[in-house]
Amino acid sequence: MFRVTQFSDTHFSTNPEGESRNTDDTWDAVFADAFDSARPTPDLVVITGDIANDGSEAEYMKIAEKFDRIPVPAVVCPGNHDRQVPFDAILPRPGLSNGRTWRVENWLFLFADSNADGRERRPDGSLVDTEDRTMQHGRFGDPEVAWMAETVGQTDADHAFVWTHHPPGVVGFFRSPDHDAEFARLIEMAPAIRGVGAGHTHTNTILECAGRPIHQCPSLSVNLDMGENTTLPPGYRTYEFAEDGSITSEAHLVGEDRWPRSQLPVLAQRMLRGEISYEEMKAEQAADIF
Repeated sequence: MFRVTQFSDTHFSTNPEGESRNTDDTWDAVFADAFDSARPTPDLVVITGDIANDGSEAEYMKIAEKFDRIPVPAVVCPGNHDRQVPFDAILPRPGLSNGRTWRVENWLFLFADSNADGRERRPDGSLVDTEDRTMQHGRFGDPEVAWMAETVGQTDADHAFVWTHHPPGVVGFFRSPDHDAEFARLIEMAPAIRGVGAGHTHTNTILECAGRPIHQCPSLSVNLDMGENTTLPPGYRTYEFAEDGSITSEAHLVGEDRWPRSQLPVLAQRMLRGEISYEEMKAEQAADIF
């Protein structure tokens, strides 16, 4: 049994008091719960993107200090709020990797970049962030799908698992049909992939796409209960990977006394259901104010 603790959407900021939720405070609470002496110590920590809030160099310097307290190896992959150059230049250090694969026993973990629509290729072949990266939904893109399929095809591991930021299979505001279709194509090419661990949606449920479980990890920022239309306290997710290819996972929410549920505004509910866009929601809010 191999144990993993997943954090996601930490949204660390150099001005935490000015954000919707102070993730300096939620990190302390979530970390204390995840590494409580009564819990089994994980073998690995995975952090699935939106690690920074704006993607500035100063945020990544702060994040490196925050993650320095993690007592086991950790791997990070980028989200749409991250900026690739400072993410790659500042974060990696002993114990904190931005590597692409991790092999343990008969499992192969793949750390995939789902920001294809937030990056563009220069004439020299290198990738650069687009100005609207933060607002883009998820997609692996053909090169990333090909890399995963080829890597799984060449491993002698019996099982594979994908860690990424944007989950396939979601509905409403977060839905990305292209992402769903490419994931289905990936499973056809690499059936040894047993599931996905992702973030982005700031919720705690498990979905299904192409016959595989898609685990959504709670964030350190504001979380969402889509069924009850309320906010949720911060949290994280734990996993146990068994030799037979089975996966057991549980979401943990922390500190509801400090961060109680509150009802989502009607416009936010409509946006999350996909009835209006983010821009339409902001325009309607401005109309209500004036």
